[in-house]
Amino acid sequence: MQLKGKLVFAILGLVAGSLLAGGRGALVGFLFGNLLGHFMLDRPRQLAGEREYKAYQRRRGQYLYHVFALCAKMAKADGRVNTAEVALMERLMRQHLRLSDKARAHAIKIWKEAKESARPFEEYARAFFADFSKERNKVLEMMHLLFEVAAADGHLHPQEEAMLQRAAGIFHIGRMQYERIKGRFFHVQNQKWTSTDPFYAILGAEPHEPLEAIKKKYRELAKKWHPDKLTAAGASPEAVRHAKEKFQQINEAYERIVALRKT
Repeated sequence: MQLKGKLVFAILGLVAGSLLAGGRGALVGFLFGNLLGHFMLDRPRQLAGEREYKAYQRRRGQYLYHVFALCAKMAKADGRVNTAEVALMERLMRQHLRLSDKARAHAIKIWKEAKESARPFEEYARAFFADFSKERNKVLEMMHLLFEVAAADGHLHPQEEAMLQRAAGIFHIGRMQYERIKGRFFHVQNQKWTSTDPFYAILGAEPHEPLEAIKKKYRELAKKWHPDKLTAAGASPEAVRHAKEKFQQINEAYERIVALRKT
């Protein structure tokens, strides 16, 4: 058990005060030590704990934003949001996340805004990966959630699967891992998925497209995400860092596709 700093210093002050000035000195020493211990030990510990808690709350809020935004996009993938998908999100909020009424209202607002937003799914997915790429458990957890939303109505719509494959590419989830996750929600057989599909997804291309068409998409994305362009435009260091990561992904994806087609 950790002693309170003010108690430790108060006892030390009591002893020192009694030795130097008797009973009255002991009382003064006790009070002074109590005050000194609070500001030297207890208060810094308290502030550190508060900072850690606030940092944790911010991080959790950030993650929950991505959860409800991405799940909303997945629910809308086949053109409409059904009651099974809404019921799934209600269970997620109430039973698993145990959100308060205020937090639940905020989550619903995020869901509705993302569902109606013209921003593409890929933009939301990349924003999530930029924030949580170093927390692999969170990335895999998100992939499971997206599959769970897709499976809520009992079948996998082609548009949902296309979106899941694009998410896998953005999240750097390979074929085998993707299939393992998929197998938990759907009966898997005769898969046409290949190990390069995530790279096509990164470029917004399809495996059946000619290389010249894919090259055009690659150049457009490379131009858009070139770090030097963002730096010249006065973008923030965080935005430039994200652009560098994205630019590297785009180049890697194109190189892998070109290499495969040469074999």
